[in-house]
Amino acid sequence: MLYPQLEEKLDQARNALKEADSENIIELCKQYLATLGEYRAKLYELQGTSTVPLKSASSSSCLDIAETRKAIRAAIENTTKERNRTEVLLLSFTTLSGYEAVAILNKRKYKGHGDWEQRSGGIKFNDGTVHDLMTIQQAVDTASLLLREDHIARNAAQAAEEGPSLLTQ
Repeated sequence: MLYPQLEEKLDQARNALKEADSENIIELCKQYLATLGEYRAKLYELQGTSTVPLKSASSSSCLDIAETRKAIRAAIENTTKERNRTEVLLLSFTTLSGYEAVAILNKRKYKGHGDWEQRSGGIKFNDGTVHDLMTIQQAVDTASLLLREDHIARNAAQAAEEGPSLLTQ
């Protein structure tokens, strides 16, 4: 472990994100991204130094330094991949257009309808009345919530397939 406290903070943020619900997942994504950024910055600082701190100066050798640098590079790559994955997840919840919202509502047959349309006054299904009309923002918010719920359900199903975690055994 290069930065035990920071790595513990990163694990806590990752675990919190895994346990997120549809109401807090956006905030937990942002917190995880911030922690990943902090960790990645520390790794880059460490990579930029001419000497890599090792457990004992007497045991250091060129091989130890090379292996440590290799581990730092691997940690940077993994952190970058995790950051990219989390950014895509966050953007999928927060950057929906009205047309994307309509597609999601139709796919999910929201309120029993698969014929939602975007119109100048908002979004509603074909035979809907004025009471069924949603603003574009309401439709986007609803679609975002549906996406978040789908993500949470997929994570729960995946966790169930993987079996009980070591923490609950």
